[in-house]
Amino acid sequence: MTHRFVPVAAVLGLLASTSIAFAHAHLKTATPAPDSTVQAAPTAIGIDFTEGVEPQYSSIVVQNADGQAVSTGAAATAPDNNKHLSIGVGTLAPGMYRVIWHATSVDTHKTQGTYQFTVKP
Repeated sequence: MTHRFVPVAAVLGLLASTSIAFAHAHLKTATPAPDSTVQAAPTAIGIDFTEGVEPQYSSIVVQNADGQAVSTGAAATAPDNNKHLSIGVGTLAPGMYRVIWHATSVDTHKTQGTYQFTVKP
């Protein structure tokens, strides 16, 4: 009877250990913050994720109210922090902006999201 519990325990142990491997990179914090109003236009958008991301498979696009991209270059991780992804932006006029992000975590799981911020006139 004890032998039947050994395979069950092994399967449960395997499932518990693999759940750690299925982590996803979700937005933790951002600058400017989602739904915030900033006094001065930022020169870059930065997002901190809950897991490390692969920069070559992750992106940030910033659009103005007309849907035109105002981000410049490619998104990149910080040299010492693969949980931080950022991208430069051109000169931002007062108004609302939309940030669209796609992240591929270091374990290859993909997440995405959007948020808005406003540059005060």
